[in-house]
Amino acid sequence: MFQHSVTQANELMRLAIPLMEKLDIPPTPYNYGIWYEYTSNRTPKLNRVVDRTLRRFGSLPAFVSQELFNEFLLPKEFQYAYQQGPVLKELTDNLESETSTASNEIHTFHEALRNTKEALKDIKTPDQLEKLTSQLELRTLKTNQIIEHYSQSLLRAQEEIAKLREGLSDANKASEIDPLTLLANEKGFEHALLSLTPYAEDDLSLILIDIDDLSVINNEYGKNVGTSLIRYIAKLLFRLLPEKASIGRINGGRFAILLSETEIAVAVKFAELLRNEIETQKIRYKNTKVLLPQVTVSIGVTTLIGDESPNQLIKKAQHFLLYAKRSGKNQCCSS
Repeated sequence: MFQHSVTQANELMRLAIPLMEKLDIPPTPYNYGIWYEYTSNRTPKLNRVVDRTLRRFGSLPAFVSQELFNEFLLPKEFQYAYQQGPVLKELTDNLESETSTASNEIHTFHEALRNTKEALKDIKTPDQLEKLTSQLELRTLKTNQIIEHYSQSLLRAQEEIAKLREGLSDANKASEIDPLTLLANEKGFEHALLSLTPYAEDDLSLILIDIDDLSVINNEYGKNVGTSLIRYIAKLLFRLLPEKASIGRINGGRFAILLSETEIAVAVKFAELLRNEIETQKIRYKNTKVLLPQVTVSIGVTTLIGDESPNQLIKKAQHFLLYAKRSGKNQCCSS
């Protein structure tokens, strides 16, 4: 965010402010940050979301601005860093104060431009024109100084955020990793799903995989065996993943795989490959060398279609997984 020189930052602010005025965007810290980044064209996804929102609403609602700011301009790590709250509050308070000053000056400059245009109609002598020009020059200089000061404040804020990010990145990563399998946990997988959804064009497929009769294995062989089986299946699935795929353990013996740019027919074929690969494994519990009975999985496969939400995609996959279970297990069911 805001990774520019002071000169570049000033130029971006000069581009952002007229655009905000044209679209009647309120001069809030969130909006200044968003439109600064928008005019830089450094974050294409942000620009696409903003453009789509403008087409839908004609403006940028306050709640959307705050969500976009948090998603694109603040590090994800902040949500896990409660101890950094005072630092972040001071940072945002300072930015809010600087924003208010800049906003007031811009409004004053806007009024000065309007008054100058009106005064030009009554100019009769060169002296009057020179005086009016001098006044406008001074006002322009002052406004430019305010914008430069505000740009420097944004750059300082960037440095502070970078420091916070460096100290919190490990906490963020840990919060989205399943300690048992080292795959993404449910939260991490949902993060991946939400990040891929905006780009999907009927080609984001979800595969839900559930180990059949895991509770029976736990009861007959002990939970340590069940835990080892989960790890074994996790490693196997990870090894078989194609490019542009994400995997996570949702809970228990249930895994989820996201396949981007993959239509339903390809996803089903891959799911069948996984099912067959697991079915043919000869799995022994390493501590006792006991050979487990045949391990199988049930799988639900579906694809995001049209304007479906991530939750709708998950519910469809759950439906097909449940159908696979009720139909005898060790099979794939799909839309």
